[in-house]
Amino acid sequence: MKLIGRPTYLERLKRLRGTPDIKIITGVRRSGKSQLMLAFMEHLRLKEPQTNIIFVDFTRLSSEPLREYHALHNHV
Repeated sequence: MKLIGRPTYLERLKRLRGTPDIKIITGVRRSGKSQLMLAFMEHLRLKEPQTNIIFVDFTRLSSEPLREYHALHNHV
């Protein structure tokens, strides 16, 4: 499957970094939301290597225990 870049959305995330607002990425299933987030995380890692990033993919079976909020809180 070919990856379609989303430079407009990525640039918007970059501009909003550091603002106090909560950022929410929405879209239909399989529209590239996770890939956009992974691209943004890569940008952060390159720009600020010391940045602490936690990414939980709830579609993975290994993340299923984190669906319980106490477990997620302990993980984070």
